Amino acid sequence: MPQISRRSLLAGSGGLSALALLAACGGSSGSGAGPGASASLRWWDHFSALQKFHKEWAKTQSQALGVAIEYTYNDVSRSTEALQLANQSKQLPDIYSNVVGLPLPALVAEGWLHEITLSDQAKAALPEGAYAEGITTIDGKLYGLPLFSYQQYAAAQWFNVDVIGDAGLDPDSPPASYDEYRANLEKIKASGSDAAPMVLALGGVARMREQMDDLAQAAGFPGFQGTKYTTGEFAYDDDTYVNAIEFWKELNDSGLILAGSGSLTVADARTRWASGVAGYFPDGPWCAGGAKNVVPAFVEKMGVGPILTPDGAAPTTYRGTPPSQFFIAGNTKNPEQANAVIESMTTTDYQKGLAAGMDQPPFDLSVVESADVIAPYKKLCGWFADTVKRAPEPIVRNPQIAKVQAAQKPISPHLGDIVQGYLGGDVKDLKAALRDLNARSSADRDQAIAAATAGGAQVSLADYAFADWQPGQDWVRPA
Repeated sequence: MPQISRRSLLAGSGGLSALALLAACGGSSGSGAGPGASASLRWWDHFSALQKFHKEWAKTQSQALGVAIEYTYNDVSRSTEALQLANQSKQLPDIYSNVVGLPLPALVAEGWLHEITLSDQAKAALPEGAYAEGITTIDGKLYGLPLFSYQQYAAAQWFNVDVIGDAGLDPDSPPASYDEYRANLEKIKASGSDAAPMVLALGGVARMREQMDDLAQAAGFPGFQGTKYTTGEFAYDDDTYVNAIEFWKELNDSGLILAGSGSLTVADARTRWASGVAGYFPDGPWCAGGAKNVVPAFVEKMGVGPILTPDGAAPTTYRGTPPSQFFIAGNTKNPEQANAVIESMTTTDYQKGLAAGMDQPPFDLSVVESADVIAPYKKLCGWFADTVKRAPEPIVRNPQIAKVQAAQKPISPHLGDIVQGYLGGDVKDLKAALRDLNARSSADRDQAIAAATAGGAQVSLADYAFADWQPGQDWVRPA
């Protein structure tokens, strides 16, 4: 996301809401070291499914380190703005999650981050390939801690077992194709249920972008985030994208999506779904932990199916090196204590707690099998292990791509904005909007490459093309 100026945030009536946002996000959630202890560390994150676990972990680390730790959970829709404002006022929390929206090189260059130093034992706890230049490290120095498995996607089809059962549908046979999914929604609507067939978090445009990238990839798009692996060209107007967006548009126009979904954030949509207002809810693995946090009893009613494909064929999706999940603030006054908290996240106890939180699965997917998780979450992680392959990455092949990323600017409107606008009626010509997104994405990458080469980087458009990539196979990073 673009930097938001303090002046624009504080101007007019928006100033009150911005100040309130910063104050609210800086508040403690009750995880300090105890009565009389003064706070010395602040920890913010946006992991809904992990907030209870992280609150307890902060308390445990607070006692172990002898310092107070204020842990605050912020909804993802509020986190970016809060962090931007905190950075501009030099009030960043000591530890925070990666939701800023800028690539790691830019965060380091602009002073957002402090180096993380892990012990050899902590480094060994994470699997090979966990660290990559430009993704978790810059010039060999670690700036971001990865926690989660790359084998995941954001568009699983979660459902309310009671709602679909009342409609005569079999929870053990989830739909696989667009047509089967539509038919199930229509059966719920025809059943006279008080529940809507489906709810979408259309107000969460970042999640809409993720889910549409996933659906296009599962449908056969030979790349990710609109970029074809073999050529490096942007192709958001590919039929896989168009058909997936048109599918959601048809569901919305047919009254199969809960009215008012256009304004729902991810947290709002999940909370409403867990309260029983809809049968289906597309979401990632974190849906299980997120729903459990807001409506604990609802987890017994949760079922899940894999990501849809147009014809019901078995899906294959691709992901690259896991991104950084936690940072230490560049202006922290307590780098040693913050570093100790970050290092604690590499321990076995933390990893087990991470799995039990049912958010994104941990690096070692095998941990899930014996973790305290519901059966649908375990089933979904099994699908991830079988169907999510390692993707080719320009920055892994050529680390100097980090200098290109540092020069790139956020694209707006992005794919999620287009999806929201098209379903809401503001975007009239879908293909024209997607072709324009191609052009803007290409232009931004071109200027970033030019800027990087002007600064001495050895990079080119050829770095984005992987002519030897094979669909359905793991990409093997260069030695």
